[in-house]
Amino acid sequence: MGKNRVRDNLQNIEKVAGRAGSDTIRLWESYRDQAYLWRSLALLQMPATALSIIMALVLYATADTVVEVPDYPLPGYYSVEKLPDAQFITFAEQVVNLIASYQPANARQQFQTARSFLWEPALSQFDTEILTKELRTIEETKRSQLFLVDQTLTKVSRYPEEDYVIVRVPGTRQKLIGREAIPQEQFAYYVKMTTIPRNINNEYGIVITDMRLAQIDLNQERSKEAQDLNLRFKKKGGGRL
Repeated sequence: MGKNRVRDNLQNIEKVAGRAGSDTIRLWESYRDQAYLWRSLALLQMPATALSIIMALVLYATADTVVEVPDYPLPGYYSVEKLPDAQFITFAEQVVNLIASYQPANARQQFQTARSFLWEPALSQFDTEILTKELRTIEETKRSQLFLVDQTLTKVSRYPEEDYVIVRVPGTRQKLIGREAIPQEQFAYYVKMTTIPRNINNEYGIVITDMRLAQIDLNQERSKEAQDLNLRFKKKGGGRL
Protein backbone atom coordinates (compact mmCIF):
# COMPACT_ATOMS: atom_id res chain seq x y z
CA MET A 1 0.00 0.00 0.00
CA GLY A 2 2.69 2.51 0.93
CA LYS A 3 4.74 1.68 -2.15
CA ASN A 4 1.75 2.25 -4.43
CA ARG A 5 1.10 5.69 -2.95
CA VAL A 6 4.69 6.72 -3.43
CA ARG A 7 4.53 5.53 -7.05
CA ASP A 8 1.30 7.48 -7.69
CA ASN A 9 2.76 10.63 -6.16
CA LEU A 10 5.87 10.32 -8.31
CA GLN A 11 3.72 9.91 -11.44
CA ASN A 12 1.64 12.95 -10.53
CA ILE A 13 4.79 15.01 -9.98
CA GLU A 14 6.11 13.91 -13.36
CA LYS A 15 2.80 14.90 -15.03
CA VAL A 16 2.86 18.34 -13.44
CA ALA A 17 6.49 18.86 -14.39
CA GLY A 18 5.78 17.80 -17.96
CA ARG A 19 2.78 20.11 -18.19
CA ALA A 20 4.83 23.06 -16.84
CA GLY A 21 7.56 22.38 -19.40
CA SER A 22 5.07 22.40 -22.29
CA ASP A 23 3.52 25.69 -21.05
CA THR A 24 7.00 27.22 -20.95
CA ILE A 25 7.62 26.08 -24.52
CA ARG A 26 4.33 27.53 -25.70
CA LEU A 27 5.15 30.88 -24.00
CA TRP A 28 8.53 31.08 -25.72
CA GLU A 29 6.91 30.20 -29.05
CA SER A 30 4.41 33.04 -28.67
CA TYR A 31 7.29 35.42 -27.87
CA ARG A 32 9.06 34.20 -30.97
CA ASP A 33 5.98 34.77 -33.16
CA GLN A 34 5.60 38.31 -31.81
CA ALA A 35 9.27 38.96 -32.46
CA TYR A 36 8.84 37.81 -36.07
CA LEU A 37 5.80 40.07 -36.42
CA TRP A 38 7.58 43.18 -35.14
CA ARG A 39 10.60 42.41 -37.27
CA SER A 40 8.36 42.14 -40.35
CA LEU A 41 6.68 45.43 -39.53
CA ALA A 42 10.07 47.08 -39.10
CA LEU A 43 11.25 45.71 -42.43
CA LEU A 44 8.10 47.04 -44.15
CA GLN A 45 8.29 50.39 -42.39
CA MET A 46 11.79 51.20 -43.61
CA PRO A 47 11.06 51.10 -47.37
CA ALA A 48 7.65 52.72 -46.85
CA THR A 49 9.29 55.60 -44.98
CA ALA A 50 11.95 55.96 -47.65
CA LEU A 51 9.31 55.91 -50.41
CA SER A 52 7.25 58.56 -48.61
CA ILE A 53 10.28 60.83 -48.31
CA ILE A 54 11.08 60.41 -52.02
CA MET A 55 7.47 61.20 -53.02
CA ALA A 56 7.45 64.27 -50.78
CA LEU A 57 10.66 65.53 -52.40
CA VAL A 58 9.27 64.92 -55.89
CA LEU A 59 6.02 66.75 -55.11
CA TYR A 60 7.95 69.63 -53.58
CA ALA A 61 10.24 69.91 -56.60
CA THR A 62 7.45 69.75 -59.21
CA ALA A 63 4.76 71.74 -57.40
CA ASP A 64 3.61 75.01 -59.00
CA THR A 65 3.38 77.98 -56.72
CA VAL A 66 0.07 79.77 -57.24
CA VAL A 67 -0.19 83.26 -55.85
CA GLU A 68 -3.69 84.73 -55.99
CA VAL A 69 -3.61 88.48 -56.44
CA PRO A 70 -6.88 90.34 -55.84
CA ASP A 71 -8.36 92.34 -58.70
CA TYR A 72 -7.16 95.88 -59.15
CA PRO A 73 -9.69 98.10 -57.38
CA LEU A 74 -11.91 99.92 -59.85
CA PRO A 75 -12.02 103.70 -59.62
CA GLY A 76 -15.10 105.22 -58.10
CA TYR A 77 -15.53 107.56 -61.04
CA TYR A 78 -14.82 107.27 -64.76
CA SER A 79 -14.46 110.46 -66.71
CA VAL A 80 -15.92 110.65 -70.20
CA GLU A 81 -12.42 110.74 -71.69
CA LYS A 82 -11.39 107.46 -70.03
CA LEU A 83 -14.25 105.39 -71.46
CA PRO A 84 -14.00 104.11 -75.06
CA ASP A 85 -16.59 104.79 -77.76
CA ALA A 86 -17.73 101.16 -77.69
CA GLN A 87 -18.88 101.54 -74.08
CA PHE A 88 -21.08 104.53 -74.90
CA ILE A 89 -22.45 102.85 -78.05
CA THR A 90 -23.42 99.70 -76.13
CA PHE A 91 -25.06 101.72 -73.37
CA ALA A 92 -27.00 103.93 -75.78
CA GLU A 93 -28.25 100.98 -77.85
CA GLN A 94 -29.40 99.11 -74.77
CA VAL A 95 -31.46 102.05 -73.49
CA VAL A 96 -32.86 102.76 -76.97
CA ASN A 97 -33.93 99.12 -77.28
CA LEU A 98 -35.70 99.33 -73.93
CA ILE A 99 -37.64 102.40 -75.04
CA ALA A 100 -38.17 101.74 -78.77
CA SER A 101 -38.84 97.97 -78.89
CA TYR A 102 -41.72 96.81 -76.72
CA GLN A 103 -45.03 95.01 -76.41
CA PRO A 104 -48.02 96.19 -74.35
CA ALA A 105 -47.38 93.51 -71.71
CA ASN A 106 -43.77 94.53 -70.99
CA ALA A 107 -43.65 98.21 -71.98
CA ARG A 108 -44.10 99.49 -68.43
CA GLN A 109 -41.35 97.26 -67.05
CA GLN A 110 -38.92 98.22 -69.83
CA PHE A 111 -39.61 101.94 -69.40
CA GLN A 112 -39.00 101.69 -65.66
CA THR A 113 -35.67 99.94 -66.33
CA ALA A 114 -34.65 102.61 -68.85
CA ARG A 115 -35.66 105.33 -66.38
CA SER A 116 -32.99 104.17 -63.90
CA PHE A 117 -30.28 105.24 -66.38
CA LEU A 118 -31.63 108.75 -66.96
CA TRP A 119 -30.43 111.96 -65.37
CA GLU A 120 -31.88 115.42 -65.33
CA PRO A 121 -33.21 117.03 -67.47
CA ALA A 122 -33.94 113.81 -69.43
CA LEU A 123 -35.53 112.20 -66.36
CA SER A 124 -38.29 114.81 -65.96
CA GLN A 125 -38.99 114.82 -69.69
CA PHE A 126 -39.21 111.01 -69.73
CA ASP A 127 -41.62 110.95 -66.79
CA THR A 128 -43.88 113.51 -68.46
CA GLU A 129 -43.90 112.29 -72.06
CA ILE A 130 -43.17 108.55 -71.92
CA LEU A 131 -44.33 107.20 -68.55
CA THR A 132 -47.47 109.32 -68.55
CA LYS A 133 -48.73 109.92 -72.12
CA GLU A 134 -46.95 107.35 -74.28
CA LEU A 135 -47.38 104.43 -71.88
CA ARG A 136 -51.11 105.08 -71.52
CA THR A 137 -51.51 105.10 -75.30
CA ILE A 138 -49.56 101.85 -75.63
CA GLU A 139 -51.65 100.03 -73.04
CA GLU A 140 -54.99 101.35 -74.31
CA THR A 141 -54.38 100.69 -78.02
CA LYS A 142 -52.36 97.49 -77.47
CA ARG A 143 -49.63 98.91 -79.65
CA SER A 144 -46.36 97.09 -80.22
CA GLN A 145 -43.18 98.52 -81.67
CA LEU A 146 -39.90 97.20 -83.03
CA PHE A 147 -36.84 99.34 -83.69
CA LEU A 148 -34.10 97.73 -85.79
CA VAL A 149 -30.78 99.50 -85.21
CA ASP A 150 -28.49 100.02 -88.20
CA GLN A 151 -25.13 99.70 -86.47
CA THR A 152 -23.20 100.63 -89.62
CA LEU A 153 -24.47 104.20 -89.27
CA THR A 154 -24.04 104.51 -85.49
CA LYS A 155 -21.84 107.50 -84.76
CA VAL A 156 -20.14 108.91 -81.66
CA SER A 157 -19.44 112.61 -81.20
CA ARG A 158 -17.29 113.68 -78.25
CA TYR A 159 -17.30 117.06 -76.55
CA PRO A 160 -14.48 116.82 -74.00
CA GLU A 161 -14.56 120.51 -73.12
CA GLU A 162 -18.13 120.09 -71.88
CA ASP A 163 -17.66 116.52 -70.60
CA TYR A 164 -20.34 114.72 -72.57
CA VAL A 165 -20.81 112.39 -75.53
CA ILE A 166 -23.60 112.18 -78.12
CA VAL A 167 -24.30 108.85 -79.82
CA ARG A 168 -26.49 108.66 -82.90
CA VAL A 169 -28.47 105.40 -83.03
CA PRO A 170 -30.25 105.17 -86.41
CA GLY A 171 -32.66 102.48 -87.50
CA THR A 172 -36.06 101.46 -88.84
CA ARG A 173 -39.20 101.65 -86.70
CA GLN A 174 -42.13 99.29 -87.19
CA LYS A 175 -45.38 99.81 -85.25
CA LEU A 176 -48.23 97.32 -84.87
CA ILE A 177 -51.66 98.12 -83.49
CA GLY A 178 -53.17 94.75 -82.76
CA ARG A 179 -52.34 92.82 -85.94
CA GLU A 180 -52.37 95.86 -88.23
CA ALA A 181 -48.91 97.00 -89.33
CA ILE A 182 -48.22 100.70 -89.76
CA PRO A 183 -45.77 101.66 -92.55
CA GLN A 184 -42.15 101.59 -91.50
CA GLU A 185 -40.32 104.81 -90.68
CA GLN A 186 -36.64 105.62 -90.38
CA PHE A 187 -35.46 107.49 -87.32
CA ALA A 188 -32.32 108.27 -85.38
CA TYR A 189 -32.05 108.61 -81.63
CA TYR A 190 -29.50 111.15 -80.46
CA VAL A 191 -28.43 110.13 -76.96
CA LYS A 192 -26.46 112.63 -74.87
CA MET A 193 -24.46 111.03 -72.05
CA THR A 194 -22.10 111.93 -69.26
CA THR A 195 -20.70 110.08 -66.25
CA ILE A 196 -21.37 110.11 -62.51
CA PRO A 197 -19.77 108.09 -59.67
CA ARG A 198 -20.45 104.46 -60.45
CA ASN A 199 -22.62 102.25 -58.25
CA ILE A 200 -23.75 98.64 -57.96
CA ASN A 201 -26.44 99.13 -60.63
CA ASN A 202 -24.30 101.15 -63.02
CA GLU A 203 -20.83 99.69 -63.46
CA TYR A 204 -19.34 102.64 -65.37
CA GLY A 205 -21.55 105.43 -64.08
CA ILE A 206 -22.88 106.39 -67.53
CA VAL A 207 -26.15 108.34 -67.47
CA ILE A 208 -28.30 109.93 -70.17
CA THR A 209 -28.96 113.64 -69.75
CA ASP A 210 -30.88 114.20 -72.98
CA MET A 211 -32.44 112.16 -75.79
CA ARG A 212 -33.82 113.43 -79.10
CA LEU A 213 -35.61 111.66 -81.94
CA ALA A 214 -35.32 112.79 -85.56
CA GLN A 215 -36.64 111.33 -88.81
CA ILE A 216 -33.90 110.52 -91.32
CA ASP A 217 -33.32 108.78 -94.61
CA LEU A 218 -30.97 105.86 -94.14
CA ASN A 219 -30.02 105.77 -97.82
CA GLN A 220 -29.00 109.42 -97.74
CA GLU A 221 -27.02 108.80 -94.58
CA ARG A 222 -25.18 105.91 -96.24
CA SER A 223 -24.38 108.08 -99.27
CA LYS A 224 -23.11 110.83 -97.03
CA GLU A 225 -20.90 108.36 -95.14
CA ALA A 226 -19.50 107.04 -98.43
CA GLN A 227 -18.76 110.56 -99.64
CA ASP A 228 -17.02 111.46 -96.39
CA LEU A 229 -14.94 108.30 -96.59
CA ASN A 230 -13.99 109.00 -100.20
CA LEU A 231 -13.07 112.56 -99.27
CA ARG A 232 -10.76 111.36 -96.51
CA PHE A 233 -8.84 109.14 -98.93
CA LYS A 234 -8.54 111.95 -101.48
CA LYS A 235 -7.11 114.27 -98.85
CA LYS A 236 -4.39 111.73 -98.13
CA GLY A 237 -3.30 111.93 -101.78
CA GLY A 238 -3.62 108.24 -102.49
CA GLY A 239 -0.74 107.31 -100.20
CA ARG A 240 -0.22 103.66 -99.34
CA LEU A 241 -0.02 102.08 -95.91
